[in-house]
Amino acid sequence: MKFKSKSETLKNLRLKKSIIPELIIFNCRDYLNNEKKIIFKISKKFKKNLIAIRSSFKNEDTKLKSNAGKYKSFLNVKANDYFSIKKSIDELIKGKKKLRNEVFFVQKMIRKIKFSGVLLTRNLENYSKTININYYDGNETDVVTSGKGGSNSIEFYENKNYNLPNKFLKLYKAFLEIRNLTKENDLDIEFAIGKKKEVYILQVRKLIVPKAKVNKKFDTNYFFSLKKKIDKLKQKHPDLMGKTTFFGVMPDWNPAEIIGSKPKPLSLSLYQELITDHVWSQNRANYGYRELDQFHLMTTFYGTPYVDIRIDFNSWLPKNLDNKIANKIVNYYLNRFNLDSSLHDKIEFQLLFTCITFSSKKKMKEKLANILTKKEISQFYNELAKINKIALFKKDEDIKKIEILKKRQKLIQNSNLYEIDKIYWLIEDCKKYGTFAFAGLARCGFIAMELLNSLEEIKAISEKEKIKFLSSINTITSKMKYDLSKLSKNKFLEKYGHLRPGTYEITSLNYKDGFNKYFGKKLKKTATQSSNKNVRLSAPIKRINIYKSNKELFDFIKNSIVNREYSKFVFSKSIDLIFKNLTKLGKRYNLKINELSYIKISRIMEMYFNLTTDKNILSLKRHIKENKDDYYSTKDIYLPDVIRDTEDLFVQIKNYDKINFLSDKSITSKIIVFDKNKIKLNYEGIVCVENADPGFDFLFNKNIKGLVTKYGGLNSHMAIRCSELNLPALIGVGEKNFNRIISHKILNINCKDKKVDFIN
Repeated sequence: MKFKSKSETLKNLRLKKSIIPELIIFNCRDYLNNEKKIIFKISKKFKKNLIAIRSSFKNEDTKLKSNAGKYKSFLNVKANDYFSIKKSIDELIKGKKKLRNEVFFVQKMIRKIKFSGVLLTRNLENYSKTININYYDGNETDVVTSGKGGSNSIEFYENKNYNLPNKFLKLYKAFLEIRNLTKENDLDIEFAIGKKKEVYILQVRKLIVPKAKVNKKFDTNYFFSLKKKIDKLKQKHPDLMGKTTFFGVMPDWNPAEIIGSKPKPLSLSLYQELITDHVWSQNRANYGYRELDQFHLMTTFYGTPYVDIRIDFNSWLPKNLDNKIANKIVNYYLNRFNLDSSLHDKIEFQLLFTCITFSSKKKMKEKLANILTKKEISQFYNELAKINKIALFKKDEDIKKIEILKKRQKLIQNSNLYEIDKIYWLIEDCKKYGTFAFAGLARCGFIAMELLNSLEEIKAISEKEKIKFLSSINTITSKMKYDLSKLSKNKFLEKYGHLRPGTYEITSLNYKDGFNKYFGKKLKKTATQSSNKNVRLSAPIKRINIYKSNKELFDFIKNSIVNREYSKFVFSKSIDLIFKNLTKLGKRYNLKINELSYIKISRIMEMYFNLTTDKNILSLKRHIKENKDDYYSTKDIYLPDVIRDTEDLFVQIKNYDKINFLSDKSITSKIIVFDKNKIKLNYEGIVCVENADPGFDFLFNKNIKGLVTKYGGLNSHMAIRCSELNLPALIGVGEKNFNRIISHKILNINCKDKKVDFIN
């Protein structure tokens, strides 16, 4: 069967697995000449039913272009309402200038719909073959096609082992019939499912796939290979508590937020070397948690970094906690996560117990009563209390390490060492004094926020008081805003020039090399430094016998938040210096910056230690080529944000709707999608960025009204920044919500009521 116009395609399809609602096709000129006759014919045919009036113009479904959605459809028109029919058809025809041989059609509306949506046979991001179902649960049939809120999506990679959920099986069978009849693999099908699960087909189009974008590399065999790997990792491990494991791109050290979902080899390997291989666990043990130094926190599947969630959960167990209790706790965490994987970017705040707060006892009794005995809960609480005590004095040790790192950075960089030697020692110093210390100070920062949030929970302080307190804290962001207005350009760059958007990405310009790009040529004289104000408390302190006074409590909270951001600011200079020396090395051997981004940092460290008969530069160039080929071979293999079971690879459900709202403000403004290749001088609107680290702080000097990030949690860098500035923000909205937001022009963010509205 050949595709014709929308209406003719529907008219010619003879389906057994689904129903095409009754329809009549009319010529546009015939309507203009016989308006009354045609409207009466419509009324007589459909009587008291509701109808849809749709275009079916020749330029809508061509071999090269579909123009889907270009012409408006009129839904739920009463078939016995002459004037409504006339108004709708007139409006429809008005949108087409030339009417020769053009037609429209009238179709019976389906009542009592369970859900409806659109089925595509391609992933429109990388055009790999898949069954992509975007749907809305409810009686409205235009929610998905109109881009309204509330829709969900599921992506199914056809295979023999796993099926779609039962909800979609009849739809899938209907699709298979259409594919067999049309002999077409690329389809765009609009559907509705009735209350009795009957499938209605509303439109069938050929999906236009640009030849240049077709993903020929992707094959579901990749998933079957990954299945074997995941099945092995999910087995019980003798050195870990918990019966199985899951994987996520956002738990703990938030790789998707910091290095992205498909980082280049240098970025990925440097993050692993500096943090997720061993440093993370070494510091965690230093703060009183279990020793897991033999485990790497992060693994990669086809270039996408994932946190092993069982390892993560084990790392939060106090080191002296009884194994029997620990095993029950980890299995409880795993079961909860399995039931609600939307927790993947907020597990420390909403799932785990990693320290004690003013509300911990109550929460433990509520959540763990069916898991642990009262005695076991008490033991768990007491062991966690030790973590809070350790944090009180460890923070000072870690700050001293950060100050040592500052001296070491200058010492190494000003030495006569060869570039490879400098890179090696910058890495070793960064691990010993930088990321190790930052991991501890970040832990203190998390405890600080948990304590502050718990004070609000027990109503010791109000939300306004909490926000006022956070906005009074001068972290590196507010200092940078102030310094930008007070310091000379040279002094400013001496202090902040090492920062870059994408801290671990060498191809991203730092502030020094991209000053005009990020800040413009003229320095603004507008920023002022905020003054600290204390929030007074009394009674709640007695509930935790750790903090001797309000002053000690609030000094800990304030200093922990400041030190967390300061330590990150300092250790990121080591990364900038690593890149500086790597760039210098590359210039000597005619290697461009982009080529350097495909080096694995371990290769440079090997060059420091090992001398072989193979010429280093030739070996390095082969290394770059191999890594580049590997990167591009896996770049378009899309994996879900959370993998609980191997079925999640083939049936990817993308329904994460839980958004982190920050501030108590409301803002309505235009949406600006951040493009790192087209930096603007002004971002006066709500800026949408996939992931953001300290290098994105320049945005706060560009008049932004609000912020939306695809990845990020309540403890993320941008969450801290927005809390400090009391900037309306949606942090870590997820793929589905992010794509929905950037498809609109104007957004209203109401953080107080936790609402998002699209103006147009």
